[in-house]
Amino acid sequence: MFGKVLVFADFLLNYADKKFVAAIDETKIELAPTHYIGDDGDERIVDLVFKCPLKSGDGSLMAVIIFEHESRSLKKIPHKLLKYIVAIWVAEMKEGKPLSAPYFIVLRTGKKPHRGKLPKVSDSLPKGSDGKPLGKLVEIEYDVVDLPAWNFNKLVGGAVLRSVLGMLHKMTGGNIDDFPEALKPLLEIADEGQRIELRKELWDFVDKVFKAHNRPLDVAKINEAIKTAFPGKEETMIKSVFDEKVDEGIARGEVKAGRNMVLKALRKKFKKIPKKIEQSVLAMSDPIALESLLEHVFDSNTLDEFATVL
Repeated sequence: MFGKVLVFADFLLNYADKKFVAAIDETKIELAPTHYIGDDGDERIVDLVFKCPLKSGDGSLMAVIIFEHESRSLKKIPHKLLKYIVAIWVAEMKEGKPLSAPYFIVLRTGKKPHRGKLPKVSDSLPKGSDGKPLGKLVEIEYDVVDLPAWNFNKLVGGAVLRSVLGMLHKMTGGNIDDFPEALKPLLEIADEGQRIELRKELWDFVDKVFKAHNRPLDVAKINEAIKTAFPGKEETMIKSVFDEKVDEGIARGEVKAGRNMVLKALRKKFKKIPKKIEQSVLAMSDPIALESLLEHVFDSNTLDEFATVL
């Protein structure tokens, strides 16, 4: 959900440093690439980076959300943030861009709130006789937002965030049948277009949680939820929700059939196929590519020739 700029902007306005929020143009926020943070782009990045242009037009702030789930300690965070901003600056210098100012938010969902001082880079460095860290260093400042998972009723601000966490709370910790009530904060979003923009993500989220509880996506429950969040639009919106599910089902069926046809043709022509080729075919999810691959089965004289195409 945080991958949507609308959700991120909603979160910033309610939880971020007010000085930071006042300096940026929230209408121009966009997702920034994260591949340069990893070593040669091969490190999996689970956090999010957003480019937030300044209202003054004199540059941008790079806002990074660090997700810390069930964390007992934040001691590794300063080193992680130092690595992030250096990687971002290196990429900007290579591209000849002005350097962005960093703004780090650690989004923490621990069972208990964070207590005490926030860890620093210097905490893990050697100390002199005076107890102060040796050497010269730049400290990384960051904010910590504790989402009070230990007491959901204390969650304030952020209509989108309260809706999403409210659904999760109702469907996992509370009564799963009461989840439509969790969507009421969406009515606080004045722009109906923005509310509708969130619809698909919300229903996908609901669908996944229902499946986790071994329950089907219930038409009646979805209808009730739509009435709650989108009064007067339930007839057209309920149709679009389930039409999308049908389309997804058809697409999955086409992919499965395409894989089976390719494997069947391979076995018929070459008798036995290597496990690696079978796994590669089964990993494919594009029905058009599978159709093209089927033609290559007939055109290939050997498995090696087919493997080259694959």
